[in-house]
Amino acid sequence: MNNYEGSNNKQKGFELNIIGYLLELSKKIWLILIIAIVFGLLGGIVGEVTSKDIYKSEVAFIVNTLSENEAVENSAVTAQINITNTFKYILSGRVLKEAVREKCEGNLSYAFIDSSITVETVESTNAIELTVKTEDAQTSYNIAKAVVDVYADVVEEIYPNATLNVCETPVKAQKPEDNRSVAILAVISAAIGVVIYCVFVLIMFIVKDTIKNSKELSDKLKIPVLGAVQLVSNKNKTTKGLLVADRRTGFSFIETYKAIRTKIESNSAKTGNKVYLVTSACENEGKTTVSANIALSLAENGRSVLLIDADLRKPSIAKILSIPETGEGFASVIKQEASITEAIKLIKNFNLYVLADNKPVSNPSELLSRRITEEIINSIRDEFDFIIIDTAPASVVTDASIIAGFADAAIVVVREDFSPFSRIRMSVEDIDSNGAEIVGCIFNAETETTIRAGKYGGKYGRYGGKYGRYGKYGTYGNYGYGYGATPKK
Repeated sequence: MNNYEGSNNKQKGFELNIIGYLLELSKKIWLILIIAIVFGLLGGIVGEVTSKDIYKSEVAFIVNTLSENEAVENSAVTAQINITNTFKYILSGRVLKEAVREKCEGNLSYAFIDSSITVETVESTNAIELTVKTEDAQTSYNIAKAVVDVYADVVEEIYPNATLNVCETPVKAQKPEDNRSVAILAVISAAIGVVIYCVFVLIMFIVKDTIKNSKELSDKLKIPVLGAVQLVSNKNKTTKGLLVADRRTGFSFIETYKAIRTKIESNSAKTGNKVYLVTSACENEGKTTVSANIALSLAENGRSVLLIDADLRKPSIAKILSIPETGEGFASVIKQEASITEAIKLIKNFNLYVLADNKPVSNPSELLSRRITEEIINSIRDEFDFIIIDTAPASVVTDASIIAGFADAAIVVVREDFSPFSRIRMSVEDIDSNGAEIVGCIFNAETETTIRAGKYGGKYGRYGGKYGRYGKYGTYGNYGYGYGATPKK
């Protein structure tokens, strides 16, 4: 039996996979754009409805502390600038605004005048700008003109030797000033909408019961991770899958499978294991591609390897390896319609033996449950160094559990942020309880390694996500066909 130990221990804290989170957002980029547009339009509409035309009148003052006969010196200019700040305070004060209120007609309140007037000094000068803004052009002009009429009396007693001269008289505005508040509100609303959605995605990303990185996988399952295969973009248009035999898949991708091969060989040397089944909790986690690459890696190292496609519901090995019509396959041998020697094909360019079907069968669980299935495996066990068996997803149907009864060991493929951990754990427990040693997991489509290696290219290029143009295993349709028809034992 195996060294798998179930663990119900709660993890302390959590690690946020930033790259994985950004990748999750990238999948929803169009939705994010739509949200930004919708919120922006709503903000713009609200801004347009609530905005009002504003009319502005301005008065400019110059502070002068020199008499007509005094020369202009640097110290005098500095003094003028300092006094300018004092005059700004006076022009902003209650005394002047009360005087303006009394001067203006129309019973304007002090609060209205106070909110309408703003005073600013021009930096490093002795100039002061007073601005009046209201919703009526005539009112703005009247207030600004009243300031010009009363300011002299207000400031005369404070600085008798300084003068505050008007250098720009107010003018009645002919049109409202440009209202940028609508555009600003639209932009702010769009940003708020995007932030809210990103926070929502972040919360869902954190609470979702999936595996975010290889360390989390090892910690939760308490079994070793044989390797973390990076997410790779397949630019090769001639092959059917991402294979280590194709050097264009990248150095990191190939070296990862070499490391996995070394660990499998080490396990075999220590335990005598020869028959390894490869499965996953759910479909579309890449188990078939992993099975093919493990077999190819072992074959490249001079091993005699047989790769069996035991996923009789969705046989895909032939497609991934670009093998033409095979005729007899694993199902034919089980049905005793062909001999094992007729069904096994040698793929010379890979130096790999393959036992694969091209077409699905309607009763896979019943076929695999026959005693002859185990007898077939036992009869060829001594003919090969390794037998790699690709099986159906373990949490979906019983096929993997059946094969686990006569396989030596099992490898579970877990795709990053894909299957719920509860289903992964259930799959591991089912395989373990049926007698196969769980030698480890392979963490598939890892995004962190991908970014570091500069290989970010989407969901396995045209093969990712739903394995590209094959959809959910392409012409064989969804795992809905057949899967679920046989209840779990």
